[in-house]
Amino acid sequence: MRSTVLSFLLLSLWGGAAALAAWAVCRLLRRAHAPSRFLCWLWLAVGLRFVLPFGIPLALPRPQNTQLAEAADTVQALTQPELTAPDLPAMVPASPAAPAPWYTTLTVWHLLAAVWAVGVALLAVRAVWGYLRLSRQVALACKTPDGCFSGPCVPAPFTLGLLRPRVYLPAGLASPARDAVILHELTHIRRGDPLTKPLFYAVACLHWFNPLAWLAFREFERDMEAACDEAAVRGQPSTARSAYCESILRFAMQGRGVPGSLAFGQGSAKTRIVHLLHYRRLGAGAMVVCAVVIAASMTACMVRPTLENTPAATPETSETAETAEPEATPTPAPTEAPAAVVNTAQLPLLEAPDNSPLFIDPVPDYKYISRFKNNSHRGDDLCADLGTDVLAAADGVVVEAAEHYSWGNFVVIDHGTNSEGYSWRTLYAHLQSSIVQTGQRVVQGQLIGYVGNTGQSTQNHCHFEVYVDGTLTSPRWFTAYHGEGDHAEPTDEERQELIDRCVAAKADNAFSALDTALGGQG
Repeated sequence: MRSTVLSFLLLSLWGGAAALAAWAVCRLLRRAHAPSRFLCWLWLAVGLRFVLPFGIPLALPRPQNTQLAEAADTVQALTQPELTAPDLPAMVPASPAAPAPWYTTLTVWHLLAAVWAVGVALLAVRAVWGYLRLSRQVALACKTPDGCFSGPCVPAPFTLGLLRPRVYLPAGLASPARDAVILHELTHIRRGDPLTKPLFYAVACLHWFNPLAWLAFREFERDMEAACDEAAVRGQPSTARSAYCESILRFAMQGRGVPGSLAFGQGSAKTRIVHLLHYRRLGAGAMVVCAVVIAASMTACMVRPTLENTPAATPETSETAETAEPEATPTPAPTEAPAAVVNTAQLPLLEAPDNSPLFIDPVPDYKYISRFKNNSHRGDDLCADLGTDVLAAADGVVVEAAEHYSWGNFVVIDHGTNSEGYSWRTLYAHLQSSIVQTGQRVVQGQLIGYVGNTGQSTQNHCHFEVYVDGTLTSPRWFTAYHGEGDHAEPTDEERQELIDRCVAAKADNAFSALDTALGGQG
């Protein structure tokens, strides 16, 4: 649910950015007397940007500043689907026999989704109710010889209907204003506005919390009416234009209809009349320029920025990801286990922090560390060039070396139990490839794989996790990172909390084993 909500919020953010850019472009084009029908196409592209999760990919260079790079990685991590860790042997306690109540799984993301759904439902009910009320109001209107429907029950000219729209006119409307109004409404029908406008309103309802979505809908509505006004007065003498403007002014106060309907008097009467008084057709050259600007703006609305996969090279080296990547990454056959035994003296100590050893940095050539601790992204991302060596953090035995849909190629190493009785394991994920196999014994600093971008990943890095008695903890507390500020020791409270969780995990494992041994009667 978290990833769904955050992905929708990011989609609304991109749509809002497109709306702001389109609003600025339209203001400039209106000053140049660009045809309003061109502006409608731009607003339709904005509406698509609000609902399409994909777009034209645009690779942006990774920021040189470390803080900006980490912030960009965080934004991309927010939109990643929730990842689930692979089933690592003896690392996660057994699930309880009785399932937890459904309400215990609710989170703040479920609350936000519920609030959004209630808002959409209220707006949808309001629109449907208004449409049905207006349909009942004009049910007694009679068909006229010109194909419209008229009668005392029609307060103002409008078009109603999605697939089979009808033009409704007041009984007292006569020529020449009647002809201009009919031309206006028929232009709506010819352009498909009876269907397009309700769909755009539905998009605004989906993003009801975003004021920029309503800005886009309002501007689309304004340019749609202006385009039909231009079609109605095109080629008409000044007297016909004056009569048409009088009709706009006459029905201005009666045009507040159903959201998504096409009322002749809706919109600002002053804006529409001033626009018609200054309206003039552009030459062929100016029309081409406006069309090119609109096409470029529509393309820009559909762009979806992404960060380049490979981090930018540091000033100290001119080597890029392409030059740093080996021509052919060797994948030697698994070798026999070394004769050396697991050295548990390398393992960190929880209860005796003074002079406690640390794991070595598994990627000594990392450029920076990206951290975002939450339910879907845990551990440290050691960002480096593709093909960079990944080393074992300490002596141990490979308990799993496989491929997972989210972790990609990953390796899990069991480092044994330290003198305090705590067991330690490390996980290395998103590898380009691994050169170890399950059951193989490795020593500290031994090459186990290469940095990659496999699985659900946004860039080249090694995802590094540390487990204590099957409890996930912060790798930076127990790893000798070389970067300034990349290493930190836990506080006394954090250390005690970790110890308590390890003790609880041991108790859960013991009770689960007892329950299993007793056949579920424990």
